[in-house]
Amino acid sequence: MRADYATPKGLFSNDRQYLVPLFQRSYAWGLKEWKTLWQDVRLLPELDDNRQHYIGAVVMYPTAATPTGVNKYAIIDGQQRMTTLFIMLVALRDVARQLGHGHLADRLTDNHLLNKYAVLSERHKLLPNQTDRAGLRHLTDAAPGVVVNQGRVADAYAFFQARISEWIAGQVARADELARLVLDRLSLVSITLDDNDDPYVVFESLNAKGLRLTAADLIRNYLFMRIQPDEQEQLNDQYWQPMQEQLGERLTQFVWHYLMRHGGNVPKSDVYFSFKKATERRPVPEILQELNRYAPTYARLLDPALETLRPAVRAALRRLHRTGLTVAYPMILRIYDKVRHDQAPESVLLDLLVVLENYSLRGFMAQRGTGGSNKSMQTLAARTNALDGQPTELLDDVRRYLATQNYPSDKEVWDALLNKPLYHHAGERNVRTKLVLETLETDLNPNETVTPDGLTIEHIMPQALTPVWHSDLGAESVRDHQTLLHTLGNLTLTGYNSELSNAPFAVKRVEFAKSNLSLNTELSTEVIWDAAVIRRRGAQLAERILLRWPSLAPELTVEGGGVMPSRAQSVRPKAVLLQGQRLPVRTWIEVVVVTLQALATMQPTLFSNLVRNRPTYLNQQPELLRSAAKVNASWYYEGHNSADGHRRFCRFALEQAGLTETEWSVETAEGEAG
Repeated sequence: MRADYATPKGLFSNDRQYLVPLFQRSYAWGLKEWKTLWQDVRLLPELDDNRQHYIGAVVMYPTAATPTGVNKYAIIDGQQRMTTLFIMLVALRDVARQLGHGHLADRLTDNHLLNKYAVLSERHKLLPNQTDRAGLRHLTDAAPGVVVNQGRVADAYAFFQARISEWIAGQVARADELARLVLDRLSLVSITLDDNDDPYVVFESLNAKGLRLTAADLIRNYLFMRIQPDEQEQLNDQYWQPMQEQLGERLTQFVWHYLMRHGGNVPKSDVYFSFKKATERRPVPEILQELNRYAPTYARLLDPALETLRPAVRAALRRLHRTGLTVAYPMILRIYDKVRHDQAPESVLLDLLVVLENYSLRGFMAQRGTGGSNKSMQTLAARTNALDGQPTELLDDVRRYLATQNYPSDKEVWDALLNKPLYHHAGERNVRTKLVLETLETDLNPNETVTPDGLTIEHIMPQALTPVWHSDLGAESVRDHQTLLHTLGNLTLTGYNSELSNAPFAVKRVEFAKSNLSLNTELSTEVIWDAAVIRRRGAQLAERILLRWPSLAPELTVEGGGVMPSRAQSVRPKAVLLQGQRLPVRTWIEVVVVTLQALATMQPTLFSNLVRNRPTYLNQQPELLRSAAKVNASWYYEGHNSADGHRRFCRFALEQAGLTETEWSVETAEGEAG
């Protein structure tokens, strides 16, 4: 590369044209930067000996010269500074013409703004990117006083025109002086790359200076620098610009989730470098086409109102938004896009969203932490890749896997709903609690549409107790208020929360009777409202919740108004009985391991058959399993399962080995169990 000191006069003289490539960001300097540059110009007369004032650098690389002799340069850094200097010269020209100083105006136009004798496409010395190009052309060509379109370019022109008019104060000589100051006494370092330099390596190293670019900006620059200039405009218009318009500032987030749609972890701070690594061997048009395919899907994922063709999907996405499970977006993006392009049935997406809602809301209600959810979703996206064309198998795998990922049992959900606060006044907990109550209401009254916008969460026993409430609650009013206030049994929905406030239950009961909500008409049948009633109602609603969001791993069942372990979970295995053999075991995981070991000796293809049909249970990479149990030197079993789940897998393995269930059983501490 070659570095030289240059002045605006030198840069904007001779037959040159500077192009800001389409992939560069639009003109973005504002009032702060304009004021700084203008202050630099105003201070020039105070410098001794006509010294120059350095204002920065510009980096460019030459493109092919045309037969007309116009030398073209693509600016890869410093475009904001170059554009601002150019706008200042346009403003000075127009002020000079308004003063009647046509000689200066013509000199600026012919020598520094336009290539006077060039063809139309090469006439302007500076061509910004497509967003700003028309506006700057209009300014450069327009007669004085013509109003230009709104935007940063027009605002910069108005700023400098006003400052220049004020400084010149109607004096022609001061106009000449200002032209000399700007053209000759501002200085820059002009860095021109040669054929041995990689423009994009230079661009990356300079990105830390000036206005910081987003990962999406860097990706755009990287892609468009890999293609010929004559292809850039068409590919930009066809692929990149529509994505930019659809997603705006969310474009980086889109690329981030796009990169993880097949699984794996991409740190948000590493989106650009991960994208480069993933796409460096692929043709740019192919990459742009694929991004452009996924972008409308992602826009609908972020804003379900855009999904106008599939109302059920729109409703399910809105519900998922309220669960806050954004870590699932990459996998949803992959499946949703296949649905939009008729490569998968809509039902698979709807079923997937139901399972993800189940996973998120049960964890919320059981107050499980969210730690590990991100890794779980990345693993889930990776392990289901091969199942995209098999909806049933994909959904089975999703259910089975999520049931092993910090997923609460029915008992944990039940206990939390009855004894722990569900409500919180702010944030995601409030949104999710409202979603749970709305869903209960819809299930109670499916023929009526619940309009959530006008409803708020109401505490039946109020947050501030009055003397009447103390009396109604009894001797333990303070304790009961502290322990039960925010639990499920004390919550409902109303459209008149402020009116009910701390009113006695006798007053609230009358209002509940008038409500159109079934949750409230049920409340109107209660005579009193105390701790016993709150607990009873909490248990009733908890039962409905467990029916609405049933366990993905139903090793626990609801019995007799409470949650109790199933029989298989409560007994301890002692031995596996298989075709006359007795194989001692101590745990249900050992039941599976010894069963598989014995069956493998009878059926050599057993493991390949099992993996093909039940891919979530066996793997040769233990790190991909939640709780890996070694079967032999090559295979590991997913030990994170219920006793019933282990038994079901053994029965399936028997079937794959060609045996019947009568040839296998488990001896337990309470006798034999098939």
